[in-house]
Amino acid sequence: MPKLIAICYRLLNGEASAVEAAENNEIHDFGGELVLTFDDGEKSFISWVNDPVQYAIGTKDASHFVPDAELADYDVSDTSMWASLIGQDVSLSFIAANNQVLKVSSAADHVLLCSYERGGWWADEVTVCRQAPAPYGA
Repeated sequence: MPKLIAICYRLLNGEASAVEAAENNEIHDFGGELVLTFDDGEKSFISWVNDPVQYAIGTKDASHFVPDAELADYDVSDTSMWASLIGQDVSLSFIAANNQVLKVSSAADHVLLCSYERGGWWADEVTVCRQAPAPYGA
């Protein structure tokens, strides 16, 4: 896969605190989507989806949201959560059943994108973390 050159959070109104959490390398969640941009111009849009199960993570080459969705873009490439992956060859791989945890990884680091909010299955959210929360644990 090409080198990762940028990460953008596309956040709904009231979700800007996710940017500060990314700056502090803290677990955080949001209902919007994130966009990985690669040096060949390719983009991967990642968000919560309801397939293959109610709460899963999905990837597309276009937004998961309707064109008139009110999403604000925040570049989080230089945050503590993401900076170590910038400029690296990364791979995307599902590491849990039903596409519920997507691992974005390089040879030296990784970030997990999970389809549950801090271990609960009740919200349409993307949780960004380094260690998978319950039920997948350590």
